[in-house]
Parts: sequence; structure tokens; C-alpha cells
Amino acid sequence: MNGSDHPLISVYVVSYNYGRFLAQAIDSVLNQTFTSFELIVIDDGSTDNTREVIERYSKHEKITPIFQYNKGLTVTNNIAVRMARGEFILRLDADDWLDQHALGLMSE
Repeated sequence: MNGSDHPLISVYVVSYNYGRFLAQAIDSVLNQTFTSFELIVIDDGSTDNTREVIERYSKHEKITPIFQYNKGLTVTNNIAVRMARGEFILRLDADDWLDQHALGLMSE
């Protein structure tokens, strides 16, 4: 974290029934060489294993898990942006992943 204990970058992932991809997305953020980030992971009312995947990571210090009834992507994006503490915000789709140097390169 930076001097004010706030991350430079807030990354958020919204999952609606993308549990089969979600661990790869989360791991790709947690494995960054750049470390001043937080990760907000939102289960938008999934009916698959999304909740179970998020719960495996819920005690990680950089992760804020959110479980909600389905509100749709637009409303959920707004929730994530309001919760974000970083100076910069990045949405990562639940079926995507980041190269381990992505946040470092984007923050230069």
C-alpha cells in the first residue's frame, strides 16, 4: 500500500455465473508484481459455484468479497466504483486475466 494505506489501484471483478473462470481471474490479480492494489470481487446473484470460488479467497487481505442478489452489470459497476479506495480503477471481466506485470505497466 502507499503511504496513506490506500491502494493505488482498485481492481474489481463482477461474476454472474462465471465461476468456472473466476479463480484464474482472481489469481492473475493476486500474482501481480505490483502490490499497491485492492481486489473487489462481486457475486451478482450467481446460481453456479461463483460464491464457493469467492469464499476460498475471502480471507485474503487484499480481497473484498461482495455477495448480492442479481442487480445487473451497470448497477454492480456503480457499487464497485463507490467501494473502490484506489486512485485508479480497473474492471476485469470474470473470464479474463492479467499478465503478472499488467498493473505495474499500467501504473507507470
